[in-house]
Amino acid sequence: MATVKLTLKQGQRADQVVASAGTPIAGSDAIELNIDTTDLSKSDVRNMLQVLEAYIHKNKWLPS
Repeated sequence: MATVKLTLKQGQRADQVVASAGTPIAGSDAIELNIDTTDLSKSDVRNMLQVLEAYIHKNKWLPS
């Protein structure tokens, strides 16, 4: 199973997303999302998800 981990910190842009090897997820065709909510509001998380969406649209798939 090919997996990818996309890492983004608050305030970063799509070109600052870091793609690295992911860990296996139970089942296939799945997404597992970990969010450290310590200092993030709901709108912060929504904005960060939009940045990840922009990253996915801009870069080749599958990320390396």
